[in-house]
Amino acid sequence: MKNLGVQDIGTRKLFENTAKIARIGVYELNAISKEIYWSDITREITEVPNEFVPTLDNIEFFFKEGKCRDKAKQALRDALTKGEPFDLDIEMVTAKNNQRFVRNIGYPKFENGNCVTIFGILQDITERKRTRFELARKNQLLSFAEKMSKTGHWKWNADTGEVLWSDNLYEIYGHPKEETLSYEIYLNYIHKDDRHFVEKKINEAMENGIYEDLIYRIQLRDQSIKTIKSTGVVKTSQGQPLEMLGTCQDISEQIIKEQELVLKNQQLTFAEELTKIGYWEWDIVNDHVTWSDNMYRIFDMEVDTPLDIENVTAAIHPDDQDMFRANAEEFIAEKRFKKFMHRIIYKDGTVRTVELYGEVITDNTGKVVKMIGTTQDITEQRMSEIKFRGLLDSAPDTTVIIDQKGKIQLINKQAEKMFGYKSTELIDQHVSMLVPNRLWDTMEYYANTFFKDPKHTGLPTNLDFFVHNKTGFQIPVQITLSPLETSEGLLVSIAIRDITEQKQAAHRILETNKSLKESAKRLKAQNRQLEEFNHITSHNLRSPVSNLNALLSIYKTEKDSHTKEALIEKIESVTNHLTWTLDTLVDSLVIKNKTQHSLEETFFEKTLLRTKEMLAAEILKSKAVIKYDFSEVPSVMYNKIYLESIFLNLISNSLKYKAEDRTPEILVKSKIVDGKTQLEFKDNGLGIDLKKNRHKLFGFSKVFHRHKDAKGVGLFLTKAQVDAMGGEIWAESEPGVGTSFFINLNH
Repeated sequence: MKNLGVQDIGTRKLFENTAKIARIGVYELNAISKEIYWSDITREITEVPNEFVPTLDNIEFFFKEGKCRDKAKQALRDALTKGEPFDLDIEMVTAKNNQRFVRNIGYPKFENGNCVTIFGILQDITERKRTRFELARKNQLLSFAEKMSKTGHWKWNADTGEVLWSDNLYEIYGHPKEETLSYEIYLNYIHKDDRHFVEKKINEAMENGIYEDLIYRIQLRDQSIKTIKSTGVVKTSQGQPLEMLGTCQDISEQIIKEQELVLKNQQLTFAEELTKIGYWEWDIVNDHVTWSDNMYRIFDMEVDTPLDIENVTAAIHPDDQDMFRANAEEFIAEKRFKKFMHRIIYKDGTVRTVELYGEVITDNTGKVVKMIGTTQDITEQRMSEIKFRGLLDSAPDTTVIIDQKGKIQLINKQAEKMFGYKSTELIDQHVSMLVPNRLWDTMEYYANTFFKDPKHTGLPTNLDFFVHNKTGFQIPVQITLSPLETSEGLLVSIAIRDITEQKQAAHRILETNKSLKESAKRLKAQNRQLEEFNHITSHNLRSPVSNLNALLSIYKTEKDSHTKEALIEKIESVTNHLTWTLDTLVDSLVIKNKTQHSLEETFFEKTLLRTKEMLAAEILKSKAVIKYDFSEVPSVMYNKIYLESIFLNLISNSLKYKAEDRTPEILVKSKIVDGKTQLEFKDNGLGIDLKKNRHKLFGFSKVFHRHKDAKGVGLFLTKAQVDAMGGEIWAESEPGVGTSFFINLNH
């Protein structure tokens, strides 16, 4: 730089030597000649070649375009005109297009009221910034993990008495963060029956330096009880304890589930005896038969009597022994078990009837090595069935007997006459073939209601219910349902009465009374909403309930402890899913039936900010770019909780179903359309094939892409909330391009 005095040159060299050691760049601007000097370190930071000459015109482009560049230019102007020094942490782009964070410090020098020079330093703080970002990210992930696992961490200094808790631990204990915290306050939360034990264990840990895991109860200020598992370590110095640190986890739900499982096991054992069911296992390779205790009682034999297939066959009624052997051979040959019945005969000549259910087990070569199953004494049920079949044809009404799956098991002569089918044409067919398609939902609703509490009941007299015969002619009927306990399980007797004449009379009355007709329509509308909910409920509960019953059935017959443990885990998983399904459906029903909704002015930008905070981990992981434009409509009078839920569901869906080959981009925009406030959520994700899925887009538990966290609830609840507020929601989408959701808020 030209025209520098000896003192200025010495000062600059001193700074340069100091900066070289600290890796800090030096620069100097002659405000009069506009010449700029950069030290070697400054050039290294900006990655410019040796021949590069910095000027006021080109140095601004090293600062990132936008706020960073504007901020740097304003600081330089203020230094030149006002003499204000500056100290900026700012983002820059080097000559090699690398992004860096730098600290830019400048000191202006004034003479006679004018700036003559600005001396400054430039320090590369990129690594420091990255370290801070990474630390913040890890702290955020730790907090999220603690919340998900209901865990918090703590530290206690034994010398100073200082106690530190993580945010989630405050939440677990229900202790306000603004209140003081001490070891004594911590002890006061412990249940009075557990406090002595906990204090004793902590004192032992202080003495021997070993913290043993503790499980104890705490009592919150609202008198609720939680079960806590505490783990920790003791830090010592020269054999003396300095501090303890560790974690506390809320395991209340786990304890409750364990207690429920113990109770269910007791109930299962009792049920086995009550229902006269026994468990058996046949080791075919070694010809060894194993029975449960109740199996011995069913066969009237001493418990633990040695068994093989021959002495089991000997206990069977002589007339059924050949059939029993033939079934066993058939099951082995076909590698498939079919339920069957046979009789057994006691030593005193008593004859009993039993029914067998089983499963064939093969080895890795496909060879049958074992059969397992259950045997139930159905003597009384069998006798009742025989009597019942004899009486059925004498009934005056049309009667159809179905099982719990809706399959027809038996009909009487009056049914053949009404429907025009022979008995052989209807057996094992679903009863829905006798009902018009438009009434299937109604039929399913009342079937589900009946099975929840099986008892003699009739369909409402004001219900327009029809059946159709073989020709398709529809007949108005009155239906009565009655439960029948049989060896095959619960059956349903459906008594059907032709009420054509009554319906014709009712129709004439309805024709002359329009007001009554309108009332009936409103009632039907309410019934349809309830029927829809029950249809969803039955559809989504049937599978987990059946799965749970199957697992329980296997569990009660399983001997291997490891397999039982695995079954318990599966039962817990199914139970959790069932609970989740019920909670979600109840939430939906609450939303739909709530008549009043609290309205308040809610700002879209604040709502989006809260949503981004809740989804920070997913956004960071996916590197999603979320843009918004609320300039036209910045706020709306709406239910704040519903609006936040809508934002969360739609944006989390965009993140969840992002395209793998591009960075997720999400745009949220508000505008006025036809006098209504409209929101648009647009993404560039996987998209949805609306030609195939439009009709079920907002259905419960409907998913359209494979994803480990997909449950099909977000859109279902979002539509319920929008509908509850009198709005409308729809979507436009193209597979492989992206999806846009539009919401008319109607407020």
